[in-house]
Amino acid sequence: MAGLVILTYVLVVVIAVMVVWQVTQKRQRAELPVRLVPAVSAARRRALIAVAFAVVVFVAAGLVGTSIPSLLGIPIAIAPFVAASAGLLLYAATPPRAVELAAGQLRSAGLERRSWRTAIPARWLRGFVETALLFIALVIFCGMTAADDDLGYARQIRFTAPESSSAAGPYPGWFYGIPALCALAVLIVATVIALQRIGATAAFPLPEDAEADTQWRRASASVILGLSTGAILFALGGFALVAGQSMGNAIIANATPAVWSVIASVLFVMSLVFLVLSVVSITLAALTAFTIGDRLAVVRAVVR
Repeated sequence: MAGLVILTYVLVVVIAVMVVWQVTQKRQRAELPVRLVPAVSAARRRALIAVAFAVVVFVAAGLVGTSIPSLLGIPIAIAPFVAASAGLLLYAATPPRAVELAAGQLRSAGLERRSWRTAIPARWLRGFVETALLFIALVIFCGMTAADDDLGYARQIRFTAPESSSAAGPYPGWFYGIPALCALAVLIVATVIALQRIGATAAFPLPEDAEADTQWRRASASVILGLSTGAILFALGGFALVAGQSMGNAIIANATPAVWSVIASVLFVMSLVFLVLSVVSITLAALTAFTIGDRLAVVRAVVR
């Protein structure tokens, strides 16, 4: 079932990218200066390969989790983080391409110091941080409300009444939460490394290319943060969905306090919202990767 969900998710993302791509293809574009084409094309390829590699790893991790029941679904719990981290580390490991100048032409780019912080779009950074904090809060809540199963793992939720007891799972308690938090930490590090690679890349060599240089960095950083945020949103949606379903199944009619029914319903609705937002985030990351050069062309056309 989980494998089918993962494949369906990937299919939805692919369809969304194709539909929006067809729509955006209709807008008018200007051409890049010839000297910038190789560097911008390389930046586009790096971003596209990172997204594609993340999708492949995501599917592979999901298939491993479903084909090896003894792992109890842990690969699925950490799949989005592992996949996004793999894509970002591949991005960081791929060397950027420098802009070539004619023989004797001097490079005169600005000498201001750059870091990973200089390339970040504020709204993407805010969304990334808020999503990560929300996921941490959900993991802590599920961990605090989880109970041990027959194997002694915190992967159930249990309600008791004077004359009965009810438990349901799998529930995203500490058994899934701790590996997920570790994987999230790896994703955060991979995100910073990828952003640092963007910030440390040599600037375009001519003063008139300063705006284009800023724009490709911001577009590439948007891809990085969109991929990372989408991964966290998928994990957030998955944890909320499983938690809400298990909680609803464990509730004892006329015995469990009504607040638990409300929490279960809220988690279920939130999970759908998070999963949809995850599709949106990954789609935007992919589309931004596709259109890095087009965005620069449009900006340069306006500047002229």
